Amino acid sequence: MQQLFIALKRHILPKVLTILFFLTASFCPPPVLHAENHDLQQLFDSAESETNLEQLFEFIESLKNNRISLNKADADELRQLPWLTTFDTHAILSYRTEKGAILSLQELEPLIGKEKTATIEPYIQLQNNQVSPETSASGSSAPTVTLNSRLLWETTERKGIINGAYSGENYNLCHRLLFSAPHFKGSLVQQKDIGEPDIADFTSLSIHAYELGIIKNAVIGSYRLNFGEGLLIGQNRYFAKGSDPTSSVRLTSKPLSSCTSSSESGFLQGAATTLKFDPFEVTSFYSANHVDAVINKNSGLITSFDESGNHRTLLEISRKDNVIETLYGVHLLYHYQTGPLSCKTGGTVLFYNYSEPLNKLEPYAAMGNQSSATLYSLDTDCSLGTISLFAEAAFSEKPNDASWTAGAEYEIIHGVSTIASLRRYGDSYFSPFAGAFAERGGGASNEAGDYLGIKAKLTDLFSVGAYYDLFTFPVLDDHCQYPSEGNDFRLFMLWKQSPMISWNLQLQHKYKEEQANQGTSSKPLWSALPKIANRIRLDCDRDFSDRVHLRSRGEVKKVVNKYLSGDTAVYGWLIYQQAGYHTGKFNVKGRFTLFNTDDYDAALYAYEDDLPLTSTLGLFNGRGKSIFLLASWQVMQQMKLAARYEMTWYGDREVYSSGNDERATSSPGSVHVGCTLSF
Repeated sequence: MQQLFIALKRHILPKVLTILFFLTASFCPPPVLHAENHDLQQLFDSAESETNLEQLFEFIESLKNNRISLNKADADELRQLPWLTTFDTHAILSYRTEKGAILSLQELEPLIGKEKTATIEPYIQLQNNQVSPETSASGSSAPTVTLNSRLLWETTERKGIINGAYSGENYNLCHRLLFSAPHFKGSLVQQKDIGEPDIADFTSLSIHAYELGIIKNAVIGSYRLNFGEGLLIGQNRYFAKGSDPTSSVRLTSKPLSSCTSSSESGFLQGAATTLKFDPFEVTSFYSANHVDAVINKNSGLITSFDESGNHRTLLEISRKDNVIETLYGVHLLYHYQTGPLSCKTGGTVLFYNYSEPLNKLEPYAAMGNQSSATLYSLDTDCSLGTISLFAEAAFSEKPNDASWTAGAEYEIIHGVSTIASLRRYGDSYFSPFAGAFAERGGGASNEAGDYLGIKAKLTDLFSVGAYYDLFTFPVLDDHCQYPSEGNDFRLFMLWKQSPMISWNLQLQHKYKEEQANQGTSSKPLWSALPKIANRIRLDCDRDFSDRVHLRSRGEVKKVVNKYLSGDTAVYGWLIYQQAGYHTGKFNVKGRFTLFNTDDYDAALYAYEDDLPLTSTLGLFNGRGKSIFLLASWQVMQQMKLAARYEMTWYGDREVYSSGNDERATSSPGSVHVGCTLSF
C-alpha cells in the first residue's frame, strides 16, 4: 500500500492538484439549489458490465412508461425498484395491511425515507395519482407509440472495411418501435452493427399482455425468465458482485418479462405465460431460438456460443443462427402468508435441446454426441419482520451435478441492513441460462463463496457500506486442475456535505489467482499466478445552480503479479471532469478524461452517458486523454433529437486495436445521432 501512494505522488499528483483546485469552489455555496436527481448516474455507475448496463437501461425506461402501483404491487413487483431493500418492501406491505392504501408521498417518507421516496416517485403510482400502472410517464392512459432511431459511425474506418474483409459499411443503425396501452405492450427492434451487410441483421419482436384476469403475464416473441436466485435461469441480473454491498446478491427481476433490447443474446424466442391461481402461480414457457455457435469441424461438437452479435466476415456470417436452441418447461410458485410471516416456494423443470451436440454435456468424452438435458431447481424466500431467508438448489442432468446458494438478510435497526450468503456451485454443474451471483461469471459452476455485506445510513448526511467475500474455485482452470482461493473486500462511503455537494468514496482490495504460462511456448510451465489488486475511487458531485451540474472523479489502481521469478507491479490512474447544463428543452453534457495505465490488468472503467436507450461503459487502457460531448433537444412534445461525439487521443500507440478492427490512427472517435418520436 505504501508503494501505491508513492506512485500516486510521482505520477498524478500535479493533475490531481489541478482538479482539487477546481473543487475548492465547492466550499462556497451558490445562491440557487439544484434539484437534479443523481441516483440514476450512481445506479448506472454500479452496473460494472456492458451487458448489465444495457439491460438496466431497458428496465429503467420500462419503469418510466409502466409505473408500479404502490398499493397493488406484491413483494416481487416492489423489489424491481433497484433503490428499495427487502426491508423497505416489507415496510410498505405491512403498512398497507395494517392501515390501508398509501395515498401520498408524505405517508411513504416515514417508511423508506425522504430521499428514496423522491428517487422512486417517477416510477410509482399512488391511488390519487392520475398515472395508472399501464400508462406512459406523461399520465395519459391512451395508447402510445414511440420510435427511437440512432445512427453511429466511426471517424476512422476499420481495416476490415477498407480491405473488404467486412461485408458491410462503416455505420451502426438501430430502430426500436414501442407500443403501450392498458394491459398491453409491444416492441419491434432492428439493428445493424458496423461492418455488417444486412441493414436488419438483427430483428426482435415481442407482444406482452398483463393483468388480464388470471393472466398475470403473457409474452409472444422475445422474452426473458428469472427464477429463484438465477442458478437455473436468470436473464436479467442487472448488478454484478461488487456493485452494492447488500442488493447485488439477490436476483430481483421479474420472473417473466418481454425483451426490448438490441442485445443479440441472453433472451428466449417463443411464448410464455404466468397464470395466477391464488395461492399458486404457474409460469409455462416454450422457446425455439436460433443462436450463433462455434462448431468444431472434426468432431461436429459445439465448443462455444458466439454472443458478440457480429456478422461481418464470411466466417461470422456462416455462424449466424447456425444452431437451433429449443427449450420448454414450467415453474410453479406457492405463496403463503400468515400474520407477519410471508413465504414463497417454487420449483422449476426445464428441458433444452440443441440441433448439434454440445461438448459441455460430456466434458470428458473424446467424441460426445449429447445435445439435450434437463434442469431442475427448488427455491424459497421467507420474511418475518426484519429477517429474510432465501435459498435455491439447482440440479443438472448432464453433467450430473448440483449447485446451491442460501442466505439471510437482517435489518439491525432502521437504516442498517446486513446480508450473509453461502454459495456452493458444483464443479460440473451446467446451465446455459444461469445468471447467478458469482466472482467468476454467472454460470453457477465451479465456485464456492462466503459473503458478508452491510449497509448503514448513519446520519442523513453520511452513509457507509462494505462487503467481504471469501471465494474458492475447486478447479482453477484447464491447465491447473487444483483448487484456488481468493478474497475480495470493498468499502463504500457517501458524504453529503451540503444539499449541493456530495462525495462518494470506494476502496477495494482483492486477492485472486489466475492460470498463467510462466514458461515458454516450447517449454510451458502452467501455474497459478496470484494477483493482488488495490483500487481507490473518489467522486464529487456539485450543483452550481438549478441548471449546472459538475462531477469530478479520481481513480487509482495497483496490481501486483506474483510471478515465480519475482513480483511485478503495474499501476493505472484516471481523472475526469464532467459538466452538464440543462434547461426545459435543451440539455448538454461533456466530459474530459486523463488516464494512464501500465498494463491491461490496471485498466479502468467508467460509465459514460449516451443517446436515449443506449449506454457506454468506457474502457481506459494505455496512456492518453478523451472527451465526449452529448446534447439533446426537445424540439416538440412528440420529437426529441440527440447527438454524441467522442474521441480518444493515445500517446502510446500509432494505431488503435488490431486485426480487422484496427484503425490507422492514434485518435479513434465516433459520432452518434438519434431521434425519438412519440405519438
